[in-house]
Amino acid sequence: MGSYSNSLVAADNEWSPLRSVIVGRAEHSCFPQIPPHMIEATMPAQHAENFLTKRSFPPELLAKADEELAQLASILHENGVRVYRPERADWSKFGGYTGAMPRDGLLTVGNTIIEACFSWECRHQEIERAYSGILEELAKDKSVKVVRAPKVADPDAIYEGVESGMHDHGHQWAINDSRPAFDAADFLRFGNILIGQLSNVTNRKGVEYLRKAVPKGYTVELLEVTDDHAMHIDATILPLKKGLLVYNPERVSEAALRKHEVFKDWELHAYPHVPTPREHPPLYMTSAWLVMNVLSLDEKKVLVEAQDKDFAEYLKMLGMEPILCPFQHVNSIGGSFHCATVDLVRD
Repeated sequence: MGSYSNSLVAADNEWSPLRSVIVGRAEHSCFPQIPPHMIEATMPAQHAENFLTKRSFPPELLAKADEELAQLASILHENGVRVYRPERADWSKFGGYTGAMPRDGLLTVGNTIIEACFSWECRHQEIERAYSGILEELAKDKSVKVVRAPKVADPDAIYEGVESGMHDHGHQWAINDSRPAFDAADFLRFGNILIGQLSNVTNRKGVEYLRKAVPKGYTVELLEVTDDHAMHIDATILPLKKGLLVYNPERVSEAALRKHEVFKDWELHAYPHVPTPREHPPLYMTSAWLVMNVLSLDEKKVLVEAQDKDFAEYLKMLGMEPILCPFQHVNSIGGSFHCATVDLVRD
């Protein structure tokens, strides 16, 4: 692992005390422009029509989402966390999606921060336009390594053949394996082991790319999931602290988790309730299992959406201390606390 002493980037798990973080911005976010088969594979069917034409999210929704993100930044600051915010960008001007979900595009592993190789063309400029200034500042620290994603010459090539036999163990994902592709949110860190998944936005070449990009001493393992609509692992498994994990039993089994040596002595708890779907504001891009997409401040305190009180009570039963924070409008545009942040330093 890298040297952590006073480094601007130093994190290799999801639960140690948080000291530095990036918090996204929602303004000018747009419904992502993705092919119809990707919409079918990843988006709630009742909202699919919103993705068929170029359009922004409702302005009043985005205004409230930015208020929630600002409140999140304030809570983090009050808890002694250094907060970075991205540059403002009008995503509608170049076919982009959002600056609100940096976890999708950036992965901190030790002293290294790795840019995702996005499969969606609408996200190819996301890190450069909103986060390059932060990355340049972090790179001034000689202990920090920033790995930028390679440019993509033919963005549509990743969809060729996916409707004519591109299968993985009998399941057809929405992308092929023609180039490395992965979203950073398909991976979680457990010390020197990263646990990830193949999904509709992450392929095997993407996993191999990541294995080469992580610092020496780190390994990447793939979890067997049962979610045909898989896109991002942070509403499937939730490590609350070392030795304690909650999982979504609709997407993964305890047996699959136990195959990984890192979980040998862990408490693994299937969340026993099915989260209630929400209509207002709409969950345009996610399921109600987004309740699991929380952010740990340390091994006790965890940020939970203010209306997810059943989940908060469940976490209390596990010995955690939920901090309730409004985030439903951020939820509407595609994620929650884990998605909307990148932890840069954890003690």
